[in-house]
Amino acid sequence: MSEISNGRLNIETYPEGGIVGTFDLFDAAMAGTVDGWICWPQYWPGKHALSVYVSSFPYGLDMAWMWEVWFYNMGGIDLARSDYTKFGLQYVAPIQTGPNYAHCTKPLTKMEDWNGLKCRYPGGMIAEIYKKAGASVIILPGGEIYTSMATGVVDFGEYVGHAMNRELGLHEVGKYIIGPGQMHQPVDLQALIMNKKSWDKLPADLQRMLEIGCEDYSWSMHRNIMSSDLVALDWMVNVYGNVYMELPAAERAKFRLVAVELWYKWATDDASMQAIRSQILLMDAIGLLEFPGIKDEVEKYFPGLLAEGIQGQIVEDYWTGTVVE
Repeated sequence: MSEISNGRLNIETYPEGGIVGTFDLFDAAMAGTVDGWICWPQYWPGKHALSVYVSSFPYGLDMAWMWEVWFYNMGGIDLARSDYTKFGLQYVAPIQTGPNYAHCTKPLTKMEDWNGLKCRYPGGMIAEIYKKAGASVIILPGGEIYTSMATGVVDFGEYVGHAMNRELGLHEVGKYIIGPGQMHQPVDLQALIMNKKSWDKLPADLQRMLEIGCEDYSWSMHRNIMSSDLVALDWMVNVYGNVYMELPAAERAKFRLVAVELWYKWATDDASMQAIRSQILLMDAIGLLEFPGIKDEVEKYFPGLLAEGIQGQIVEDYWTGTVVE
């Protein structure tokens, strides 16, 4: 950013804990202790309900392009910016990373295999979905997954992508790699959030430069993570001897049926309800709800929503706002 702005915009970056701890970033940016951060929004559902719906959750939108459509072509980014402004913050842009995977001590081939399974999940809606499916969920930080699996505290550890999971040594304690990524955190979206006063001090051209720069950075991150994950998965399977297995689509759809009630439960204000309703319309248009009982469940919790359809909901281009007819 310094180079393309001819030195007008210089960004100093700090590691986790370099100024404040991860969970303190929201308050630190509100107070101006930091100008901004890149992090996972779902750390702060207690601050605002929309945080749950600006990063992926199991059995919702489950590929990177789907979230890009929701943010940039269905008004998601405007909704996020309006909501974060209430806290004196500016939601600049989503940052793509990659899908998350899990390691397990035993093979899993159907939904019923989660019944009684001791699982590490990160909490929130994600944990509740699997609890509802019968799992015994234990909330642990990522750094404790290896020891917990090695000692039998958990049978199953979901964390991030293959490359980072290998760095943590999960291949040593969980022979079975459980995919696809769509069933965990399918698109582990982070975001650049800034203190609103710091944002407003920037001239319009530098604001636009940051927005466009974030899009470039986002897809660079996604591309590099996906590439690294391919190499790591190949090594774990073909060199170390892990087994990669994917739950069949019909079994994953059973989890989506379980998830619909929780999509509704966690949407506790107007912004979060608006987000999940528009995301469900996109899911329907893509075909993600095509499994017996799912549309009936959607109708139960979101009456009349599917009848609205996708027409008039999508703009052709974010920058011009032209509606697709």
